[in-house]
Amino acid sequence: MIHITTKKPRIALTIPTGRVAVKRVVKSFLNNAELHDYDIEDFSVYLSIDTEYNNTRASDFKLDSNLERRLRNVDYITPKSREEIGRELISETGANPLIINSMFVGRGYSKQRNSALLRALQDENDIAICFDDDEVPYIPIKDKNMNVRWEALDFFTPHIKELLKGADVTRGPYTGYLSPIPSDLEEEIPEFIREKLGEVLQLGNEVVNRKSFFNLADKIIYLSDNEITNPHRPYTVMNSKYGKTILSGNMGINLDSIRKGKLPIFYNPPNARGEDAFFGLQLKDNNVVEAPSYIFHDPFSLYPNLPEGNFPKKLEAIPVNRKSIDRFADAVTGWLKYAPLFILMSSKTPGEREERISKMINGIEAPTRKMAELLDSPRLLNCRRILENYDREVFKDYQMLRKAQETWREKVVPYCGGLVYA
Repeated sequence: MIHITTKKPRIALTIPTGRVAVKRVVKSFLNNAELHDYDIEDFSVYLSIDTEYNNTRASDFKLDSNLERRLRNVDYITPKSREEIGRELISETGANPLIINSMFVGRGYSKQRNSALLRALQDENDIAICFDDDEVPYIPIKDKNMNVRWEALDFFTPHIKELLKGADVTRGPYTGYLSPIPSDLEEEIPEFIREKLGEVLQLGNEVVNRKSFFNLADKIIYLSDNEITNPHRPYTVMNSKYGKTILSGNMGINLDSIRKGKLPIFYNPPNARGEDAFFGLQLKDNNVVEAPSYIFHDPFSLYPNLPEGNFPKKLEAIPVNRKSIDRFADAVTGWLKYAPLFILMSSKTPGEREERISKMINGIEAPTRKMAELLDSPRLLNCRRILENYDREVFKDYQMLRKAQETWREKVVPYCGGLVYA
């Protein structure tokens, strides 16, 4: 365990969730902390819950009582809790109810993340570590002979070390399955359709490109022994044309940087995703560090017993079946919902924005309709309409984002004990 300061940092685990399996996930991360000599009395857990996602109850997410007692704090942030947060902030800060509700009240990952961060700030934590409910801190490592072993590498120290040294945000690498694209998709969809889909999506996406739907089996990620013995992390993340790419499923946040007014809040258009994309776009002036805090990502729920240490000998390719098709279709439509705002925020001129969104709208229907037919996926039939609908609202969404950031800096953060800025 690191000892950079005499005061031990208070660490908040902030997790948006709709799956009751999160209880096992949280336990696996806390086991990792104890394995690497942390005292979990310094940890607080903030589960920001969506009970509609799987028709659950808040009580379904309750951690083991013995574990609860050992933690500094546990907060189950339910839909009702988020309504209470909204009422409290409106009453105490005088902020616009429409803006506050867009930040905290209702469903959506940005609102879940924001409410967890708010509670972490109010409870005087120093650091927030963010992960998702389909991840574990057990890492598949491949040696030079292609043999695979699993290890519980130290997840927390790399994040915490860089944050205590002054990073505003840290991000960590993924192993397993980076994206919800079935590995066997290449066997079902002709090359020219996959390439066209990638070309169109990359116009409004920070990670998808024209080659994202090729060599999919090679995109199943193991950590190599060489990366452990000759690490090239940590390193400072430099600006790209899309700011600093952040995947919020493995991220650390310096809560003191929030208190100083240096960091944005999460935002996405209504019923869309992309909260981490918009967060990253606003980090151009922040110190972001990639730390060697590895996680394993299982977006298809292939390995439900990983939290208990039941490890496969190899990672399987993802077959094209009803479950993986639906997951993929949800991902595509999710990318389209945030694309217009992403294009607006990342375009240097109005002309560039208009060119990019026009190309995307005019190009999306052909590949997605063909994929809908080949995969028997009606969800992919409405892609152009979804894109057009969100483009019609894009300037409204952008104004809401700007007002949310202003309200966050000038009203919410000071209310939570941060500095007041003129």
